[in-house]
Amino acid sequence: MDANAIDRTDVLPGYAAAREAVAYRVLAGAGCVRLGGATRFDYLQRQTTNDLGLLSAARALPNILTSATGRAVELFTMLEDGEDYLLLTPPERGAALADFFQKRIFFNDQVSVEDESAAWVQFEICGPKAAQALQSLGIQAPPKPDAVAQGRVDDWKLRAIGQLGTSWRLLAEAGATAAIEAALAGAGAAALNDEAAELLRIEAGLPGAPELNGDYTPFELGLGDWVSATKGCYTGQEVLARQVTYDKVTRGLARLALDQAAEQGAEVVAEGKVVGKVTAVAMSPTLGMLALAVLRKPHNEAGSQVMVKSKGGSSQSAVVIPFPNV
Repeated sequence: MDANAIDRTDVLPGYAAAREAVAYRVLAGAGCVRLGGATRFDYLQRQTTNDLGLLSAARALPNILTSATGRAVELFTMLEDGEDYLLLTPPERGAALADFFQKRIFFNDQVSVEDESAAWVQFEICGPKAAQALQSLGIQAPPKPDAVAQGRVDDWKLRAIGQLGTSWRLLAEAGATAAIEAALAGAGAAALNDEAAELLRIEAGLPGAPELNGDYTPFELGLGDWVSATKGCYTGQEVLARQVTYDKVTRGLARLALDQAAEQGAEVVAEGKVVGKVTAVAMSPTLGMLALAVLRKPHNEAGSQVMVKSKGGSSQSAVVIPFPNV
């Protein structure tokens, strides 16, 4: 255990279970947007980074909306649902995503968009012993990343989607919430609160809402696998293609070990120059004070020594530590 680590289990319900056993949380406010219509494929294909040709009933598709300058502004996961697509968003982003697409329907687009967030419930299940909890939902083998498995609890159908590491996302009709929670609790899964989930994200070095602020490209956030190199044009495609073709990815997400708390937005300095900003900070019971930051290369590499400068003018030293294997 890091010397700076402290016992915070009283305010981080489910944290230990998520690292050592299995935990779950309801993704309160998570969005679900239904997109249908005869030209739905072409409509989404020209606006998003990933190739919709990879989507199938057995495979979900992580996807990104980027600005004209190639900056990531929205993440969502796509599922096939009959003749439609379901777009699963982070909390409180469903309405914004639906509005985005509704405003971009032109006269020749045969597309319908509906925000169905209230009709669905989404869960996250995580931990190295999650298999038993998934079995309680009728899922015999945990699906691999992006794979989709069908399950059932009582009379409710559900889908489980594999994510990075030991994490799965569940989607079911909203009425299934109580039945799913009861099944997970009965299988020994502990309830995970939002603060603990954010800490686990930072420990894992995964980009989230603080990094999706319109400042960084998918490659700078480590999301290059969600950017197709072979599909046709889409918003931001030229910028992203140049980043790859001419090796212009000059920044990268990094994980910092600190001695004390830092502010979100604090400048990171190396060799007397500002090389990036802190995007998220958390105190880990196992690793001590951590931060995520997007830093100019090569200062994002593990072992790099940097300074984190607070808005009040004080500074502290920090070191870039490697990401865990996920």
